[in-house]
Amino acid sequence: MDEWAWLVVLILAFPVMAVVALILTLRQRARLHALEARMATLEAALAGAPAAARAAPHAAPHAAFARADAEDLEEQAPSPGSSSRPALDPRGRAPRRPLAVLGRLGRLRAHLGGLEEKIGARWTVWVGGLALALGGVFLVRFAVEQNLIGPAGRIGLGLALAAALLAAGEALRRLDRRQGLPEHAPAGMPQVPGLLTAVGTMTAFGSLYAAYDTYHLITPPLAFALLGLTAIGTLLAALLHGPALAALGFAGAAVTPRLISTDTPDAWGVALLIMVVGAAALAVARIRLWRWFALLAVAGMAGWGFILLVFTIPQAVPAAGALALALLALTATLLTPGHLLGPPGGDRPDPMSTYGAALALAVAALAASEGQAAPMPLAVFLVAVFGALLLAWRAEAATFAALAAAVAAPVILAAWVFPPDADSALAPAGPVAGIVPEPARLSVGPFALYGFGMALVLATVGLAGARRAQRGLAGLGWAATAATGPLLLLIVAYGRLTALDRSLPFAALALALAALFTAAAEWLSRLRRPAPAAAFAAGGVVGLALALAFALEKGWLTVGLALATLGVAWVSTLRPLPGLRPLSAGLGLVVLARVGWEPTIAGVDLGTTPVFNWLLWGYGLPTLAFAGAARLLAPAGDDWSRRTLESLALVFAVLLAALEVRHLAHGGDMETPVTSLFETGLLASLYGAYAIGLERLAGVTGRTFYRLFSNLMAALAALCALAALLTENPFMTGENVGGPVFNDLLLAYGLPAGLALLYAAGLPAERVRLRLVAGGLALVLALAYATFEVSRLFQGPVLDPERIGATEWYAYSATWLAFGIALLGLALWRGSRTLRLASAAVMMATVLKVFVSDMADLEGVLRALSFIGLGIVLVAMGWLYQRLLARNGGHGDTA
Repeated sequence: MDEWAWLVVLILAFPVMAVVALILTLRQRARLHALEARMATLEAALAGAPAAARAAPHAAPHAAFARADAEDLEEQAPSPGSSSRPALDPRGRAPRRPLAVLGRLGRLRAHLGGLEEKIGARWTVWVGGLALALGGVFLVRFAVEQNLIGPAGRIGLGLALAAALLAAGEALRRLDRRQGLPEHAPAGMPQVPGLLTAVGTMTAFGSLYAAYDTYHLITPPLAFALLGLTAIGTLLAALLHGPALAALGFAGAAVTPRLISTDTPDAWGVALLIMVVGAAALAVARIRLWRWFALLAVAGMAGWGFILLVFTIPQAVPAAGALALALLALTATLLTPGHLLGPPGGDRPDPMSTYGAALALAVAALAASEGQAAPMPLAVFLVAVFGALLLAWRAEAATFAALAAAVAAPVILAAWVFPPDADSALAPAGPVAGIVPEPARLSVGPFALYGFGMALVLATVGLAGARRAQRGLAGLGWAATAATGPLLLLIVAYGRLTALDRSLPFAALALALAALFTAAAEWLSRLRRPAPAAAFAAGGVVGLALALAFALEKGWLTVGLALATLGVAWVSTLRPLPGLRPLSAGLGLVVLARVGWEPTIAGVDLGTTPVFNWLLWGYGLPTLAFAGAARLLAPAGDDWSRRTLESLALVFAVLLAALEVRHLAHGGDMETPVTSLFETGLLASLYGAYAIGLERLAGVTGRTFYRLFSNLMAALAALCALAALLTENPFMTGENVGGPVFNDLLLAYGLPAGLALLYAAGLPAERVRLRLVAGGLALVLALAYATFEVSRLFQGPVLDPERIGATEWYAYSATWLAFGIALLGLALWRGSRTLRLASAAVMMATVLKVFVSDMADLEGVLRALSFIGLGIVLVAMGWLYQRLLARNGGHGDTA
């Protein structure tokens, strides 16, 4: 048979096999429905309860063996004139009762019926769909390999297959409706019409993309349009075939602009496609009430707006701005509950509306920033801001869209480009006037106009909305808008115009805002609007703290915000308004974020004075403020706000100590990349002291909160101690360790060893493992300290392993023996088995050193003394153990 005949056979066989598979599947499904009905009737007849018969179709999803059960029961049921006692079979046994047979067959049905459902109703559909897709691929591949058809024919076959699959999916959907079957398949089962439609859609996408990318049969604009139309058609088909197809269509539309590459990319074309696809997707989500799909569509539209701006495509700024306005309009039209065509509801603020408006404002703000606040991008952003405020005013569900506008407004000031103002240049006075050129002053008029105007709009609209709102949450949103917007605008303007230097004019503006917010809080309190009043009261405290920060130098902004945390907590004790406690904790987190951005708070110029430098004020005052705020919140309850402030107080206290150590170790140079044994050891001691104190505090108060921080500090102390042993080891670094006794060795090994021992002793009895770990670390550090001190005695302040002599090597053995004896004496005094085991471990290490190393490396009298000393110590220890066992009746204590 020639190649053309094989091709004809394949073309004819493929649709025939597909049709046969579909017919068998439909026949199997119809048979399952019939058997379910028979089984329900049978069970109702046996139970004698009509209600059970009505409930049976829902309770028995596996009815494939109903007919077999009915036939068995009919054969075993007694005839009308027979005795009620069952007759004997030829072997003399009574036949099985119908209910027993039903139970056994029911169990068999449940086992085999589930398998049949998986094979007949699930796997066949998935495998059939995969076979359809692979069959089309193999058919085209065969034709390509045999060179039977050209590129246009291949694309035509692919599109024809896609059309056939789409038509088959629609035909089966209509057939199901005529037969009264459910519109969607049961949970866990694939939907045959939807599966065929999805395969057809994927085939169409692949064929069109191959026509563009592989064979170059169509131009990029045409391919772009066809792929976009295919995606939109898929979205519309999802109204009939379910959410999986909707996700597939939106994904195809989202990747279309990335698939089509051209030397002259058109941002407007991309934006137009995303607008149309987004509108279609949100319409589908609105009709079907698919919240997840609405979230996906909004994220996709905003994501493409960001992509346009990040990749700097020509005309990206205006196209992204238009996309932002389209997203905001779609949010107002389709997503906001109770507004225009939105879903029902709207009695309280809705996260979906805020989500859509916030992303639209973010895209518009980024576009204005990329456009350097030029008139057109700025105008688009202003339209978006006023649109969000209008939406929030008209629909209570979108109240927090106004807060999103207040947060987005300062972004423009942060990205503002100041043009030079040539008319404002001033020539210097005196004989050099006009000779020495001076730079032109910057034009700040438009900058100030935008800042003052936007602050006035947000404050006015926010106060009016807080007065108008009937529900506490909506009023809180409007009040937060009125307070947050002007404060953020003031902070950003201060940063742009003063370079964070002190400024009395900005301090005066902050005081004015504080006074206005305080007056608004009092007014709303008299109107019995507690939630908005709380927001304005907090804004007044923040404004007062900003005034303090603007009037002072260096990092007082951070200190001012920390004091604002304390102020808000104090206001909450005077006026227990809702939201003040969380706001106090939120301000503390803002301070933490500010410190993460610049840990030294005041820059690199901290001064060289130990302790009494800018770190003390920058971290000490926030520590006291957070601790005071937590103390003020304590009487009202132990909620997350109080725990957050307590955590911040502990964190800032630790940071203060750690940064002061670094400042001390490097003479004020905080940016040096090196570390030292002094710094590492002092940090280990510091963290160990914190761990002990917090563990004691946890025992006194009974709060596990302190124990968690104690464990964290203990872990940090252990890490620093291990670093001192491994990376800052003086034998490896050659670092000067200092004097004979009070030196870096004491800080790095001796003091941490004692603190680890105190920490282990203070742990409760049930924490046995942690006590053993801490005690083991104390043992290692103490032995290391003793060893290094011996080297310091022989070598001086700089240790070198190459300079270890025989006498020093012998001194190590003697020191270890003395250390083991001291441990044993302490163990006998305390009656501690753990200390005896530690002593035994040290002695075993000493024995190994003597027999393995000293025997080979020492000579003469030192070798003899080494073994004699070891022997005496071992004999003495054996004698002590014998006395201990004799005193305890042959058993050692278990302490």
